[in-house]
Amino acid sequence: MTSPIRRPARLTSDLLHRQGLALALACASLLASPLALAKDAPVPVAVDAGFNAAEVAAKRFLIADNKALKGITRVAVPVFVVDFVTADNVSTQTSGFGGFGRASSSLYYKLLGVGEPEFQALTDAMYADFMQRLKDSGLQVLSPQEFQAAAAYRKLAASGKKTPIKSDTNTILSPQGLPVYGFARASTGPAKPSAGVFGALAGIGDGFSAVGDALDSIELAQQLNAATLEVRLRVNFVELADHNKGFFGRIANTASTSGKTFPSIDGVMVQVQQGPMRSSMSLDSTLVLDPAVFAEVREKATTAGDVAGAVLVGLIRMASKSSDSSSSSEMEAVADPVRYQQIIGAGMNSLSDVVVARLKTER
Repeated sequence: MTSPIRRPARLTSDLLHRQGLALALACASLLASPLALAKDAPVPVAVDAGFNAAEVAAKRFLIADNKALKGITRVAVPVFVVDFVTADNVSTQTSGFGGFGRASSSLYYKLLGVGEPEFQALTDAMYADFMQRLKDSGLQVLSPQEFQAAAAYRKLAASGKKTPIKSDTNTILSPQGLPVYGFARASTGPAKPSAGVFGALAGIGDGFSAVGDALDSIELAQQLNAATLEVRLRVNFVELADHNKGFFGRIANTASTSGKTFPSIDGVMVQVQQGPMRSSMSLDSTLVLDPAVFAEVREKATTAGDVAGAVLVGLIRMASKSSDSSSSSEMEAVADPVRYQQIIGAGMNSLSDVVVARLKTER
């Protein structure tokens, strides 16, 4: 629950201006999220021997307003969130147009071989690396102990979310000891949010909490006399496709889905608060990593229960003379723990280079 915002009986015009500005910036930042801005699929960029961090930094960031990025000399990184996708799925269905029965297809992928211990180690390592690269770029970087001592930070942390945050589809982590607040908390739900009113209300609740946090974030930046950075990214492992999208796909007489292992980093967003000014930086590219992270990709073993269920469905269809058809497949991507940490870790370090290069250019 977000802490109530206490206001004095008489507000100065300056404070009213700052609060109004904070709320406006908050709403603008929500609208400028990667999901809202990205009309097309993110541009894939391979992280390989030819990867050029400076070029990606210059061409691939979306920045609506860069005022908060100017003149930065001193920074703190109180929010750093990594979302590890551990399962994903895609489903499609035809309409049964023209007398054909409805056809449906579902595909499920699950990540095995690695889990929270590896994810936490990667998150901690990237945070330390990011802080060091900020220092190497010429910035004065406050340690966690320094910004955690600020009253505004303690207020934000008290109402923030603690990690890990787990669902059936992802594990969300921060460096140990750092809770999640601000706009990063508005994107800490499952990879595919649950449908329905209650799922929507939960998302709205986090959104309003994020707006409230914006006011305290201004106070934190001023107390620290530093720009604060809120970093959020996602580590994915699979790419799925629905081949029945659009009108003609829905009236087809067959349904088709496909997937492939696709280790990548996407959903990168950096919020920068400097005094009353806030800038949002989102990377419109997916950083594609080496698929050697996987030791094996296999179809999930069929159990006796699975067979019995399929037989029952078939018998029901025969009895009802239904012409509907369906297919479903469950796949398992088994990661090699050592290669996973090496390759994902190297990709995270490359992302740190990209973010730091753009911050350096803008300031």
